[in-house]
Amino acid sequence: MLLALLLPSPAHAVTLPDAWTAAERGGVETRLLAEQRTQAETLRAQAWALVQPKVVAGATYTVNEYPIVLDFAASLPPEFASFLGDVEPTVVNKERFAAWNVSVVQPLFSGQALPLLRGAYRTVDASREELRGQGLALRTGIARAFYGTAVAREAQAVAETAAANARTHASLAATAVDAGSAPPSARLEAQLAVARAERELLGAREGRVAAETAFARLTGLPADSPLELPATRPLPWADAEAALRAARENRPSLRAARLQAQAARLQHVASALDWLPTVDGRFTYNYTENVGFAPDRDMWMVVLDAKWTAWDGGFRLATQRKNASVARMAGLAEDRAAQDAEEQVRTLWEKHARAVAGVEAVIREIALAEQNLALAEAGFSAGSVTFLQLEDARLGLRAARMAGLVQRMDRDVARLELLAATGTDPLETP
Repeated sequence: MLLALLLPSPAHAVTLPDAWTAAERGGVETRLLAEQRTQAETLRAQAWALVQPKVVAGATYTVNEYPIVLDFAASLPPEFASFLGDVEPTVVNKERFAAWNVSVVQPLFSGQALPLLRGAYRTVDASREELRGQGLALRTGIARAFYGTAVAREAQAVAETAAANARTHASLAATAVDAGSAPPSARLEAQLAVARAERELLGAREGRVAAETAFARLTGLPADSPLELPATRPLPWADAEAALRAARENRPSLRAARLQAQAARLQHVASALDWLPTVDGRFTYNYTENVGFAPDRDMWMVVLDAKWTAWDGGFRLATQRKNASVARMAGLAEDRAAQDAEEQVRTLWEKHARAVAGVEAVIREIALAEQNLALAEAGFSAGSVTFLQLEDARLGLRAARMAGLVQRMDRDVARLELLAATGTDPLETP
């Protein structure tokens, strides 16, 4: 009902869901969030590298100053050389040769691997929650820009009407002063009113341009797109306690803080398990042109490699103390996030209730302004009301509708802020 009083619905107008969709497709802010999400997802793949096999390949080409040759016949006295027969010298180290190898290294045991892997999953989930919260905040910002553009356009229309009325006032005042029916000060007062109205009109135009520019930047839509305000929707909760329960379960910042606390505790466990030895298995295939005494150019080997650093100068002890502190801080951050959630939800609930009451009050104001205009029109027809008084009544109705639009914006934005504070997607809210 109020929508019909405040703004007409133009054909092919942009709705608020349309603005959200446009922002998701082409808005710069949304693309930035998408890139952040891509970066967060890489942490999980990095963590899996702790337990996945690694394939390492290497190749060399060697040029020596001279080859190393072992000639048994040359090392014996001549009289004994005949006993060896025709024995070719053995090239122990060629002057030039190439070699390459491929190794597959598989971690078999690492105390840190499993806690770090689980912690990485918690960190990725926390990043997702943070990005979800930023997305909800972005939708709220787009809604604020959407309503702000509608309000700025209506404000300019009201300012234009007020400036026109002020100029009409000035013309009538000048006529009255010239006729001697009004003091000279009336002319000055009317001129001051015109200057003030024109100054306010310039400010209204500036506000409209700023609002439309911000709306276009966030959504990628044309700045002059016609807008259609959405239908009024109630909140999905009966009271503040129900909204607070929803926030404890779905609020992105609270869920992210909870996941980050879990990740910090797993990091602390991993630092304690760093005292355990590590065991790796390695398979290597070698190929070389410098065979030496070997019968073949290629060979393979399987190696079981165990390492244990009994003392590293105190580095692990310091790391444990640091990670224990980080885990405690993450727990405190979770507590603070819960306190912030309760404070914000309760505050926004009261803000929404006040805005709802403001809309109800402005509806009465609009009804009174309509009655005043009806009386002015009847009086003008009867000759008891001047045209200027009739225009003032029309301006009063438009100003009342302007106030109604502002109150409507406050109520709807407060609703969206409350939905975002509880982690509720406004597109999924009935």
